[in-house]
Amino acid sequence: MDAYVVLFIFFGLIVVFISLKSIKKDIEKGEKVLIESAKTAQKLSQLLNEAIETIEELDNFGEYIIERIENKVKWAEEETSQIRDRKNENFKESQKGYESLSGNEEIDIKDTRNANDMKNLENLELISEKQSKEEIYRRAVELYRQGFSIEEIASTLQIGKGETKLALKIVGREKV
Repeated sequence: MDAYVVLFIFFGLIVVFISLKSIKKDIEKGEKVLIESAKTAQKLSQLLNEAIETIEELDNFGEYIIERIENKVKWAEEETSQIRDRKNENFKESQKGYESLSGNEEIDIKDTRNANDMKNLENLELISEKQSKEEIYRRAVELYRQGFSIEEIASTLQIGKGETKLALKIVGREKV
């Protein structure tokens, strides 16, 4: 009977030893999970900060775009007003010439040609302005890659700092 008791105690110790070893493995797995979750939390925090920075940049960029659109609208309104004034002056001048014509003389079509020429000239001015902006933006990217600061580029090209940043982000695909 003593042999059976020793045998049961021996098997009991083996079971306890196996249980302790299993518990130790579970603790090690738990520590690994804890470390991984800490790394993941840190990475998520970093991504959240980057997302916040991106949102702020987009917000600033949106404000810049709105400002640019408002400036373009003002410019277009001024240009339209000037064109309208020129057309009115041309029309008044052509009416003076029309009133001085006798009934038998034919009316010249210069007025319609002048209006078409003015439209073509306006379109050419818009195209050349767009091309010159593109050239300025490309030049800004070149200067940035040569090591110039945003402030130096803005003053050299006579554009705003925001416009300089816009050129670098969009044309140059640079991180400013």
